Amino acid sequence: MNASDFSEDSMESIVDRFERPLLAYATRMMHGDRQSAQDAVQETFLRLCRADRRKIRSRLAAWLFFVCRTRVIDMQRTKSPQPIEAFETTLPDPGPPAEQLADESEQCDRLAEMIDRLSDRQQEILRLRMQGGLSYREIAEVTGLTVNNVGVQLHTAVRNLRQAFATQ
Repeated sequence: MNASDFSEDSMESIVDRFERPLLAYATRMMHGDRQSAQDAVQETFLRLCRADRRKIRSRLAAWLFFVCRTRVIDMQRTKSPQPIEAFETTLPDPGPPAEQLADESEQCDRLAEMIDRLSDRQQEILRLRMQGGLSYREIAEVTGLTVNNVGVQLHTAVRNLRQAFATQ
């Protein structure tokens, strides 16, 4: 999508396309703080509305992730401890059998633990690629790395994950 012509309809389609991957990316960077992640994503879209669209052009995805990343880093620098609020109780929705959910949950937990053992840079690149769907070039723009370094970091991360899975 060309960012040089943002009509109300195109903004809606941009939000529809990028909100979920940006939120997943920001939530992981905020260590699970979904509210702060939502704030960062909202600020990202507000900045898009105010941006000089001629400068964004075909780099829309990279621009969105870069702005979101910058906002999250700013929020982490200025964040003060927040009081823990009571959680609302909700009833679980009946779904697949408990045994299947337990197996899938265990695998997801193992994978999350393995990803957490990667370097911060490898974690970020992996999330941008897998959750954000960004190209190597776009990841390089977001992180400030070279395209080659992005490829090396991603390859190393995937290799480390494969080795960790094979040993368990």
